[in-house]
Amino acid sequence: MPTAARDAQRCIAPRTASLLVFAVSLSVLVFEVALTRAFSVLLRYHFVFLAISLATCGLGLGGLIDFLLRLFVPRIARTQAFVSGLCLVLAFSYPLSLALLFATPLSAHLTSLAVVSLTCLLPFLLAGILLSHMFTEYSAFSGRLYFSDLSGAALGTVLVIAFLQWGGAVNTAVVCGIIVAAGLAVNMAAERNRAGAVMGGVVLLVIAGALVGNVSRRVVDLPRLPMKNDPLAKPLYQELNDPRVKLEYSEWDAFARTDVTVEADADGVLRPTSDRYIYTDGEVPTNMLAFDGDLGKLKPRLSRFIGLFPFRMQRPDSCLLIGPGGGLDVLLALMVGTRHIEGVELNPAIPRIVRRYRDFAGPVYDYANVSIKVDEGRSYVRRSQKQYDLIYMALTKTATTASTSLALVESYAHTVEAFGDYYDHLSADGCLAFVCQSNLVLLRTFLTALEALQERGIARAEALDHLAVISVQRRFYGRGPYRHLLLMFRKPLEPERSAYLARQAIALGFEPGYFPGAFEPQPFSWLTEERLSTPEFVARFSGEMWRASGLHVNLVPCTDDKPFVFDFTYGIPRQFKWLVGVVGAAVVVLAILAGMVLLRLPSFGASLRPVGCAFLYFALLGAGFMLVEVCLVQKLIQYLGYPVLALSVILFALLLGSGSGSYVSQAYRPRALMRWAALAALVVTGLVVGLEALLPAVIDATLHWQILARCVLTMLLLFGLGFFMGMPFPIGLRIVGQWHEMVIPWVWGLNGLTSVLGSVGAMTLAKLFGFSVVLMVGAAIYLVAAVAVLLTGTAGTSVDGKGAGGRLSDR
Repeated sequence: MPTAARDAQRCIAPRTASLLVFAVSLSVLVFEVALTRAFSVLLRYHFVFLAISLATCGLGLGGLIDFLLRLFVPRIARTQAFVSGLCLVLAFSYPLSLALLFATPLSAHLTSLAVVSLTCLLPFLLAGILLSHMFTEYSAFSGRLYFSDLSGAALGTVLVIAFLQWGGAVNTAVVCGIIVAAGLAVNMAAERNRAGAVMGGVVLLVIAGALVGNVSRRVVDLPRLPMKNDPLAKPLYQELNDPRVKLEYSEWDAFARTDVTVEADADGVLRPTSDRYIYTDGEVPTNMLAFDGDLGKLKPRLSRFIGLFPFRMQRPDSCLLIGPGGGLDVLLALMVGTRHIEGVELNPAIPRIVRRYRDFAGPVYDYANVSIKVDEGRSYVRRSQKQYDLIYMALTKTATTASTSLALVESYAHTVEAFGDYYDHLSADGCLAFVCQSNLVLLRTFLTALEALQERGIARAEALDHLAVISVQRRFYGRGPYRHLLLMFRKPLEPERSAYLARQAIALGFEPGYFPGAFEPQPFSWLTEERLSTPEFVARFSGEMWRASGLHVNLVPCTDDKPFVFDFTYGIPRQFKWLVGVVGAAVVVLAILAGMVLLRLPSFGASLRPVGCAFLYFALLGAGFMLVEVCLVQKLIQYLGYPVLALSVILFALLLGSGSGSYVSQAYRPRALMRWAALAALVVTGLVVGLEALLPAVIDATLHWQILARCVLTMLLLFGLGFFMGMPFPIGLRIVGQWHEMVIPWVWGLNGLTSVLGSVGAMTLAKLFGFSVVLMVGAAIYLVAAVAVLLTGTAGTSVDGKGAGGRLSDR
């Protein structure tokens, strides 16, 4: 359709279209984060990742539906009533989707991938239709629209923290409906459409009323999963099916949902001194013991607790507790008279809860010699100038992931580089104590510590003398997750000292696992007596496991570049293979269908080659953007320390920079669009390569800066990259929009689906090759995209506008 005719039929003005795109994009990002937070409390990570990824495919599929609407009902699709109606349905779909999942019989099927993903699909699908519609109608203004799109998402990264902190994940989803309704009301008021403005205002009030009611009465909240032994359900929601377990207190914030439970005795009586258990996102809990200030009362109970062993043996003057949880670790340090106790807790709610339970747990966090910081433990250690007699880690946040889970959960607290950092912060006679639940985690951590010691210049044979292992007797495994203890000493253990520690472990009822020169059973003897290398050890153990249980187990030590510490599989987990296959097939089918349909349109002037290059270009942009974004988040989140703050700063800078670049690109003349798109993609390639080369040095040089300075530096680094990353997509829309308006829904859909493919691909490829390689793949993708956009302007159509709509003037 000629441009003038299309302008005449537009249902709303471009300036108000930008406002609507801003509101919808903001709501989508907030909703996606809220969904992730809600399901992360209930279900295992890999299931949540799959379900949300499938649901967000709706953003891409919305482009296909937009095309069909334009093809079969073009008059309806161009009216204000259509846009208004779509916004109203979208506004209601946000709270409706969570109400269906959590407040109807569907809650009994939350471990069904089909139920969860399809129910959550609707809001993303509607948003995809609306955004595709806006970009199709105003393709000539794609730079401004994409600026609104990304600016809305950037603001969402900040606001979602406040929303989660205030009302939790469920109520945050309801807020998304209010955002869209408010955007519609303002939009229609600007268009002087009184009826539309009133309707938007009414819907806003209705959803706001529902929000107020849910905040006060919790009509819709996270349900209790009925499947007690379902491996997909988190431990908390399995435990709550036991009638003796009572949920005593819950608290939402931007980091996690934190719950406190108490269990009645066999007679169903709740004792005032019964232990409390604090769950973070439903994972294995931390204990909060009844404590009235008398440490002597705790000795009968804790004297044979495996966690007390390193404190008893070391008698530290100073200690660092990474993840002190409900205060048990602090009590262990106090029992042996430690004078200086520092704790680093990742979950900000836990210190608040421990103090809230002061009458029960005592002033455990408020003693004069106890200092508790809210921070990420590894980041805190790297920035610290202190050395400690004991660094103690027991069931740290990510260490509680079940070993049977195939989730690609990254943990920078348990990598080779992390153990090197811990070693550097031990005093001359210091020791690192690591408590875990799984034998596989223990063995991998042993190899990790061994590699870290070797990287510090210690010969392998001597490095083995720095390590020791004890375990709880197998018959006591049912008493709790504190089962294995790994000790890494700053100095090598002398034979006499090693034998003494082994005897002490036996005297206390523990099983010695490894004490150098004193007790070296298999599989540790493979390292000491047979002198196997780490790869040889891993291969032999995997073979033994295969013969015993039919499972190949990967114990290769993890690095910061491949930090998937709790994934013991080889290759890509099958769930991720399945998702990549499904989305990849959808991309191919969509591209083929688009080509077949578009080339048959009578007014479509482009030939097969530029159309194919255009499809490739938009597909590459979707995957490339996500590959670069995910990798940069992984590389910088440790630098900033606070996980929620880090994620918000990184995404805000990238998205705001991208939006600014998009806005600037609107000024480029149509004749020069192809060159500008190629140049922007090439600059992105160069900047990504430069960041990969320079970022480690920048981080090391500025790690000691205050958090505000580190945030500012991060934003400056990423804003420049984002500026150029934001140009290729809107410029591409302006190019293909000159061929025919029907092209845009298809390329929108391709870009949306490949974005999902990129986010999944970033994690799976990082498992195989590391984040540095994946980042370089992202850079290479932008390089190929530069070539693809140059080819779109040849062989049958050109970017000067001689396509379906004739020569375009500079708008």
